[in-house]
Amino acid sequence: MDASFPSLANAHVSNRTATVEQYRVFADQLGTSRGVIVQPSLYGTNNGCTLKALSRFEGRVRAIIVIDETASSLDLARWNETGIRGIRFNQVQAGATTMSMMKPLADRIAELGWHVQLHMRAHDLMGFEDLLNSLPTDLVLDHVGRVKLPQFEPDPGWRVILRLLNKGRTWIKLSGPYHEDRASGPGYANAVAIGRRLVEISEDRLVFGSDWPHVTETAAPAAKDVSAYLMARATTDTRLRCWYIEIAWVLVPLAPLPRDAWKTGAVAAGALAMPAT
Repeated sequence: MDASFPSLANAHVSNRTATVEQYRVFADQLGTSRGVIVQPSLYGTNNGCTLKALSRFEGRVRAIIVIDETASSLDLARWNETGIRGIRFNQVQAGATTMSMMKPLADRIAELGWHVQLHMRAHDLMGFEDLLNSLPTDLVLDHVGRVKLPQFEPDPGWRVILRLLNKGRTWIKLSGPYHEDRASGPGYANAVAIGRRLVEISEDRLVFGSDWPHVTETAAPAAKDVSAYLMARATTDTRLRCWYIEIAWVLVPLAPLPRDAWKTGAVAAGALAMPAT
């Protein structure tokens, strides 16, 4: 992120500077070395800051951007060559995209092997389940689908998430434990509990995220606190191989994945699982 980069007039979070060098320090604390940059919502569809950061990593990361209907086929092809592997819809800090754009854009990116990332509160998923099932791409739900904590199972959106998982094309991102669990920080016991439940249900459909640089938080949590979801790991094996870092969501597979797993643009070339952000 870059405090001098133009942000949306209706941005829900404040702009700030978070440099590649600062991120590398944070990634070292987590023990990660490869990754996927995600376009922050406050920049809308102006992906310049994300693309600039992508170029700084010399092929060690991929990226997710935000687009609308004005993106041309030439744009998509060019972005694919630079390492873009998906598009994001933020319907919590909404503004740049709408759900009506999702299916037409998903149809266009499907041939590139890209996926859709969605940030939406769980109770809102109910109104879009048919749409999400109709997508020709894989789907990643940010921040555990924003299920209410601590009593997550009564949330109607929880049942939608389970049905989506059962279809086999959806991944859940274990990230930002503070979004629904600030009261139990820094250990985030309630977030860890839902992580454990998801491990039991579908361990191979989970990814871990750091949510760095924590733009929603007044005080940035330490790397060890953000990684509270790691406590949800189903086994005691701590020899984790971290192939992917996602700036704003660090992806940490449970099992080693080939270094080119994102080369095809798919969410995973193998099972993306959670050691448990």
